[in-house]
Amino acid sequence: MNTPAGINGAKPLNAIILQFDAYTGQLFNKSRVPGMAVAVVKDDSVIYLRCFGVKNLTTREPIGPDTRFQLASISKTFTSASIASMVGRGELSLDDRVVSLYPGFRLSDPWVSEHVTIRDLLMHRTGLPPYAGDELQDIGYNRQEIISKLRLVPLMGDYRSSYAYSNIGITSAAEAAAKKTGMSWEDLVSDRVIGPAGMKNTSARFADFENAADRVDTYSMMNGTPVAGPLLNDDVNSPAGGVSSTINDMTRYAWLQLNDGSIDGKQIIDAAAIKETHRPQNIMKTTNTSIIAYDLGWETVAENGRLRVEHGGDLTSGVSTYITLYPEEKMAIVVLTNGFPGGHILKKAVINGWDDLYFTGAVQKDWYSEIEAGVAAAMKPGASAAGPLEPLPLAPAGAKPSRPAPAYQGSYSQDYYGTLRVEPDSGGLLLYAGHLTEPFFLVPYDGDTFREKGTGTAVKFTTGSNGTVTGVHVVMFDRPWVKADFVRTAS
Repeated sequence: MNTPAGINGAKPLNAIILQFDAYTGQLFNKSRVPGMAVAVVKDDSVIYLRCFGVKNLTTREPIGPDTRFQLASISKTFTSASIASMVGRGELSLDDRVVSLYPGFRLSDPWVSEHVTIRDLLMHRTGLPPYAGDELQDIGYNRQEIISKLRLVPLMGDYRSSYAYSNIGITSAAEAAAKKTGMSWEDLVSDRVIGPAGMKNTSARFADFENAADRVDTYSMMNGTPVAGPLLNDDVNSPAGGVSSTINDMTRYAWLQLNDGSIDGKQIIDAAAIKETHRPQNIMKTTNTSIIAYDLGWETVAENGRLRVEHGGDLTSGVSTYITLYPEEKMAIVVLTNGFPGGHILKKAVINGWDDLYFTGAVQKDWYSEIEAGVAAAMKPGASAAGPLEPLPLAPAGAKPSRPAPAYQGSYSQDYYGTLRVEPDSGGLLLYAGHLTEPFFLVPYDGDTFREKGTGTAVKFTTGSNGTVTGVHVVMFDRPWVKADFVRTAS
């Protein structure tokens, strides 16, 4: 078993904690993230818990141990825990076929559709493209609508021999399991995990977070400056990203996971079932010195002779979180923040610093600068999870005028995205996509090409032989597996 620096005699644990506290405070001040909460648990004790900064930059209310944060993708571990509870009770097998539980679930390949299991979905190995379905959530589709449209998504990876992160895949697994119980997933995870673990300020419903008396606001960070924005309602993909909690509650959750489903002397999830969620099952990356694998709602990292089980979460609205378990040490660290991308840099630097201090007695490198450089490279202008979005250059010399607005007005249809509407607006056009009630603004660029103001990308109308507008290509909706060409259906 790995032993901490303190046990080796290099430095006692209380000294490590004091050094970690100073290190973490310095990182927090450097980050300009509005607020953060950090806890370390070991052997059923909280050995470190500190709250930094404020919930809201206007009111300046300080964050406390019962202040709620959105957890983002840490929510995936709650889904696997609730499913593990069902497995332990004999209500479900991880290898049950999804269609046997949720007949409406279909993928584009009929054979794969019939064979996909709960395990496949929790491991991201169905062959679905990465993040497929998220773009439908962005334009207002509900959970069932998005799942029903997966049959239109080509499988870009090999079934059971590929990896591609899928929020809607996790949500589909949760929906299938919930149907077995007759409960909603939100009720299921409360009944099987949140309630029994004594997590009194944790919920899988956005309204419970939004209406909580003690919660953070969230901040997107522009060039290091926090900018308050609307809270992100992730109820559509709640099993993948919609749980909210507090640092106090998350210490209890860490104990539950470390103690193989037991807390306060009660076995609330079968030990073998919860251990299975921590087992490496889908290799994501290997190097000469490390292996990273996806488990069931968790990731396992094996490096430096040590094993970590962990998961992070990010929402561009201003959320960045992380939980790391050290099973051999009976130890975990949790970091919750209300800023992005600054919170992403901060949380990783905090966790890496704890790892260094605990196992070696000293922080080994400037983690903040290294992670900051990586984030900057990943977030270059025009980059997105779906690939680069190429903004239009300045309008060309001699750009042609657009047609009168009524020439473009009407409804346009595409199988995957559904219907969008185009309406006249002073100075351009309004584009309403999916179920959105707020439009995208299009300004004339060159002839039948318009520029979407938010992304700067092209919206290109096409015409028939008689010169009338027959369709539109919306570049910002393009994905590697779908070209966003819409056919005009009505004027």
